[in-house]
Amino acid sequence: MESMVAIALGAIMVSALYASFASGFATVRAARENLRATQVLVKRVESVHLCAFDQITNTIYNPPTFTEYYDPQGRSDGKAGIVYNGTFTPSVPAVGSLPEAYRADMLLITFGLSWTSGRLQHTRSIQTYVARDGIEGYVSIGQ
Repeated sequence: MESMVAIALGAIMVSALYASFASGFATVRAARENLRATQVLVKRVESVHLCAFDQITNTIYNPPTFTEYYDPQGRSDGKAGIVYNGTFTPSVPAVGSLPEAYRADMLLITFGLSWTSGRLQHTRSIQTYVARDGIEGYVSIGQ
């Protein structure tokens, strides 16, 4: 009888240990996917900040949709992992959000990113403003 109770308790403990490992690995995987999504979004925002104002809405420099991979170097051997699908949306800021004197000389840039992990769909987005006389003139032509 004592052996049966000990075996039952051991089975419960091993099951709990396995569940805790599985949960820990899933949490680490989700954190890595979120971190990579943040890296992709920040990279896109920084590239827009370096564009001239005319280039921002040019689809050659900034296409409306894009695809990134969890491991871009793994694409050659089919081990790129999660596929991140992104969107790029420039728009004039809404009336009342900024003073009218310079609202027409600004764009509100929205980047969206979505990916599927397991059976769950994840999304992230980031927004930034870009001004006609922004930092790109200082970086690209030294004005």
